[in-house]
Amino acid sequence: MKTYPTFLKTAFSKALMVSLLSSATICSYAQHAADSIEMRIRPYAGLRGHAAIYDGKMDIQENASRIGTEVAMKKGKLGFVAAAELQVNLLRGGSSFNADGSLSGGFLTIQSGQNQQVFGNRLGYLGVEFERLGRLTFGKQWSVYRDVTAYTDRFNVFGSKGSATFIGGTDGGSNGTGRADQSIIYRNQIGRFYLGGQLQARGANNHRFVDGFGASAQMQVIPELRIGAAFNKAFLSDNLINDGKILGLSDQPIYITLGADFKGKKIDFSAVAILQKNGDFTQGRYTDPLGQDITPTVVFDAKGLELFTKYKLDKLSLLAGYNLYLPSFQPGKNSNIPTPIDKRFQRNDLILGISYQPIRFVQFYSEQRISNGRTVLGAKESTVFTMGMKIDLSGSFSKIMAL
Repeated sequence: MKTYPTFLKTAFSKALMVSLLSSATICSYAQHAADSIEMRIRPYAGLRGHAAIYDGKMDIQENASRIGTEVAMKKGKLGFVAAAELQVNLLRGGSSFNADGSLSGGFLTIQSGQNQQVFGNRLGYLGVEFERLGRLTFGKQWSVYRDVTAYTDRFNVFGSKGSATFIGGTDGGSNGTGRADQSIIYRNQIGRFYLGGQLQARGANNHRFVDGFGASAQMQVIPELRIGAAFNKAFLSDNLINDGKILGLSDQPIYITLGADFKGKKIDFSAVAILQKNGDFTQGRYTDPLGQDITPTVVFDAKGLELFTKYKLDKLSLLAGYNLYLPSFQPGKNSNIPTPIDKRFQRNDLILGISYQPIRFVQFYSEQRISNGRTVLGAKESTVFTMGMKIDLSGSFSKIMAL
């Protein structure tokens, strides 16, 4: 009978043992993965405030502080997500120049003032992720229209006044342009393309199955450059449009935007152009034949342009941008009444800023808005100077949980 050297027997025994142990480990891991869920929780907070100097006075203001949590669970190729974000009125200020600080409000409902409560609802949604098949979410969430208008929404205080995102002093929730109320949104990435679709289901009294829809398409041209386009349409009651009681409202609100976003090593540059029809509103004023002041809700069309530039140093950044918003009012069936808004009404803002980040989570900023615009009643818009501070914190915790 043939025999083998002792060292070969020993080597063969070790190899067999390693193979068996590896197989057992692989089987154990596969069994563990099949019978477990991966859970990730990301809490975050952004606390922001500044001093604003305008019209010969100084005001300590809140700057859209928020706290929130994102929860994601995944089993195999299927994932589940949930998120909630609250606005925090940290400084109890009664005014703010940040358009993103507005909360929900109905279209055509003038937000002349809000009780400054400690918390307000910014976001809240649930959803399902299908890996390559995309992500479906429903609730109050950032709209697909803002997928593009967000390119230029990167200032610490000002900006977002030329994109028709936060319309009528609201967060754009009702018409689905900002933080869309009661929305169903599908997003997916296919290669260099990013696609989004949106429906709103608010149960509004407009005799339609849905209350609005939107779509966005973006392309990553090169790693530094992305271009995009988005469309949004809201549905109002036909009776509201046809009875002529809302001045300037002649059809359903429509919003269209085109944008480009470049992010380089030293310089960022973004541009967004928009066109909206029947999509924004304000409170006008005129005097009736009896000499009484009438303050009606006025709907108008507009064209808009936003520009943003950032020059990045080590811990210092220089910001510059421009917002232009040109309203156009058509009286329609109400041509017999005086024009309720000033013909010079427009937003025309040059924005300059600087930010300094001494450590990872803390940022000091200063921004200046030099305005050449006019309010709805013809008064010159205020030039504003701000100095403030931001603390942004976030963390991520993951755990494998057995079923």
